Amino acid sequence: MMSGHSSKAGIRTNIEHTVETASAWCASNGVLMGARDSGTTKPLGIHVYEPAPFSLEPTPFPRSAFESSYKMAKPFNGVVHRAASRYEGWLRAAVKTAAEGDADFTGKMMALADEVVQMDKRGGLEKRAQNVALGILRSDYMLHGNAIDDAIPLQVELNTIASSFGCLSTKVSKMHKHLSTLASLAGNPDARADLPDNGAAEGIAAGLASAVKEYKDQRKEAVSAMDAQGDLVTSYPPVVVMVIQPGETNSVDQRDLEFILLEKHGVKLIRRTLNEIASLGQYGGADGIFCGRELLLPDDTLASGSMVAAATIYYRAGYTPDDYPTSVEWEGRKLAEHSGAIKCPDIFYHLFGTKKVQQVLAEPGLLRQFCTSDSEASLLSSCFAGLHALGEGDDSAAVKAALENPAGYVLKPQREGGGNNLYSDEMVAELKSMSYKERGAFILMQRIMPPAFSGKLVRGGRILYDGDCVCEFGVFGISLRRYDNQEDDSGDNTLMDEVVGHILRTKSVDTDEGGVAAGYAFLSSPRLV
Repeated sequence: MMSGHSSKAGIRTNIEHTVETASAWCASNGVLMGARDSGTTKPLGIHVYEPAPFSLEPTPFPRSAFESSYKMAKPFNGVVHRAASRYEGWLRAAVKTAAEGDADFTGKMMALADEVVQMDKRGGLEKRAQNVALGILRSDYMLHGNAIDDAIPLQVELNTIASSFGCLSTKVSKMHKHLSTLASLAGNPDARADLPDNGAAEGIAAGLASAVKEYKDQRKEAVSAMDAQGDLVTSYPPVVVMVIQPGETNSVDQRDLEFILLEKHGVKLIRRTLNEIASLGQYGGADGIFCGRELLLPDDTLASGSMVAAATIYYRAGYTPDDYPTSVEWEGRKLAEHSGAIKCPDIFYHLFGTKKVQQVLAEPGLLRQFCTSDSEASLLSSCFAGLHALGEGDDSAAVKAALENPAGYVLKPQREGGGNNLYSDEMVAELKSMSYKERGAFILMQRIMPPAFSGKLVRGGRILYDGDCVCEFGVFGISLRRYDNQEDDSGDNTLMDEVVGHILRTKSVDTDEGGVAAGYAFLSSPRLV
């Protein structure tokens, strides 16, 4: 009988066959990312793709941690909205230290939020043109403990902007189920038993479609009121505007949503950079419709000169200072923020997602005001790691602890996208060199110590790493809610509140960062244990 691990020339091992099958499945089903030059890492072209990096096998993950992570998603949806509703009463003060220490980015975000609030206070045509916010949120966790069986999930961060890889994660879950089906046919009937379904892709698309429907309903109501007065109203086709980075390499994950939206919901999505929004966008419409601030953009797939209306603005960019190289991009962000479109996220949700807010919420007793019950507050606070403020009050004890035990902490700036956190010697050097005010741009977080497991990580059709791995697990929540009152949002304002799916990323134990697009991690799916 021929062994599946024969070393004879020309005979593939079982592992080689599985890598080939998995890579082919990914290519056939669009588990792809923009290809990069292996030497320079520069993109090879806008439409040149390669299989996204993935783990060959699903990742062992505690069933209890999986269930508790899902259970926390809806409560976090509500917390985000309630805190965003209290910008002047709470959120602004929570972010203030970070905004002062990071004036060129977080500070500008806070200034934009201030501008929205002040315009709303002036009222009339300057009031907020849109009182509904869409959150496509992703709360990320790492396991903390000595062994998989008894590890608990601790929150790494709560992403409120550009929560990515929902579509590719959905496909990787299906790829692992395909491999498991093959394994079951080869004599392992239980291979598929512990691989949960993942509905992230269609769930995110449904959230965007719901926001477009809400926009259309609002507009229809406003138009009806104007018709009654005998006013003529010009209508423009409503679309989702996805805000993207120039030269985006994760376009497949993004465009899957574009295709699902059209096929399942009849909603069109167009892709624009912040620069294009500033250069090509304009306000239009009657004063009685979104205060005359419908955001209109040319659509080059329609007849020459045809315009579409941004019903929903979905940010897959705008989360890093690199997305604002000039003042033009900031003008694009302002044009979008003040428009009648439903934003995902709006500026208040965006600010909630800063690391500083994560740290403030973990302070004793602060979370409860945004929860519906003591038990909900207890559930959510159970996932908080140790978090310490810097650059406010007396932070000397926290700094001293990090300098004396650098392996036990991570220094986190107000940044997203991977590759930003500082560890070990880099953290020590930064803490020693920064002023008190500069430290305010960071928070100090307990370093989560996850249990390791054996894994095989694949990129470009071959196993790049075979050894001890750790993972990061995220849950997608969709929240569509109305701001009934900016500082007291306790009414029934929920239009959509769902938990739709998950993402799991695996990396070697020697890798600190966890971003797939940034090149640190590999897509995977959970195998519940």
